[in-house]
Amino acid sequence: MAWQQVLAQWLGWAVLAMCLAASAGAGAQSKTSPAVAQADKTQERQRLLAQQLVPTDPARFAWVRAAEAVGQGADAIHLRLALVDDWLRALEGGPAPAGSSIEAAIAHGRAVDPSFLERRARAVWPAILQAQQLRAEWDRDGPEVPRPPELDALGAELVQEGPGLWVRRAQDGRLRGLYLWVGVRNMLAEPLPLPEFALQLGRPGLQPAAPLMQCALPRYSTRQWVPPQSTQHYLCSAVEGGFGLPPAGVSWLAQMGHWFSQGAALQTVIPQQDQALSRTARILVQVDNPAVDNFLRGARESTEKQQQLHKEQAQAAKKAREATPARRSGESLPLWLKRLMFLGGVVGAMVLYGLLAHHFSVAVASGVLWWGLAIPSAILLHSIWTMGGTDGWGKLVAIVLSGAAIAAPFVGTLAAYTVYKLVVSERARRKAILFLVGVIVVIVVHALERWLFW
Repeated sequence: MAWQQVLAQWLGWAVLAMCLAASAGAGAQSKTSPAVAQADKTQERQRLLAQQLVPTDPARFAWVRAAEAVGQGADAIHLRLALVDDWLRALEGGPAPAGSSIEAAIAHGRAVDPSFLERRARAVWPAILQAQQLRAEWDRDGPEVPRPPELDALGAELVQEGPGLWVRRAQDGRLRGLYLWVGVRNMLAEPLPLPEFALQLGRPGLQPAAPLMQCALPRYSTRQWVPPQSTQHYLCSAVEGGFGLPPAGVSWLAQMGHWFSQGAALQTVIPQQDQALSRTARILVQVDNPAVDNFLRGARESTEKQQQLHKEQAQAAKKAREATPARRSGESLPLWLKRLMFLGGVVGAMVLYGLLAHHFSVAVASGVLWWGLAIPSAILLHSIWTMGGTDGWGKLVAIVLSGAAIAAPFVGTLAAYTVYKLVVSERARRKAILFLVGVIVVIVVHALERWLFW
């Protein structure tokens, strides 16, 4: 009989372990597999690497945005270096490279020296300006130009003296600033990064005739480059105190006309920071490219489809788990069932102890019970000190629970031995009854004492 109970207990533990393993497997299937996510990223990267670059396409720089959008940061850096190298070669008048894939361009970018590109970028701007391939133009005889919104706050002090020319004067006539609407013409076949620059009216090699004006894109414009073979407009300004401002009462339009008649011209001055390679490359990436937009749209739709598929698979797995009658863990069991299982375990342990003590000896039964309680106590003790949260009050609770786990095998064995002796020994029952009667008498006497003398 005892061996049948032991066998039934082991079979119960085996069935419980199988249920836990099955539920863990179902839970793992409900989540998106990391391997599946990595495979999706690999497919996106392969599609990106297979795209072709056209050396004569000014919008080829936007493919760096595609590499960044699909999470290929290292590829984006190398592709950026390769494209800037091609851009500088075109500005320097070198032969255009043959068309290649993005994969080949990335391989070329790994071999490019960034410091060498930096020196080339700093040298190419003076050559462009000297050859007047980037030219500032102002049509002083053209049609009226609407006033830019950023000048609205100047109010009545601002007076328009010519097409695209506004002068700000104080009430006493003193000139406080001037604003000029100029177009910048890019004569090259490559886009030129130009978020801001300076403009000087004068002749090369001679003292400038007018103050240095700072030029920037108008407020409503976000494009920081000048497209090839096109004109982009900027708003240039010089404030009070600048060199060359005419005295009060002198028309600025007439003064500029006088300087132009003497051979002066608008000269573009590129600030040193605009020659930096990193800023140049960052602006070139913003060039619009419909092919890049279509690629990113397709990649986004593919990712959304994969996510929807994974979501549907997770929902299907969840429904399958909910339809399965087996429970995943003891936490999902009702309270009455957990109490019943605990009482059943206690009764089973007592019956097993009695059978072993009756057929073998009390020592064997006590040893088996002690080991049966010591193993889960050791597991509990290990989990208490490895799960964290043992600082402050948590440490005090851990100490108390550890003491209880250590004492449980001894207390449980002693309790089982006591119960067994009470069942099989009449003498032990008499001693227990006498002990209980003595305890009851002590409690009654103590109660009478408190009632009579307090």
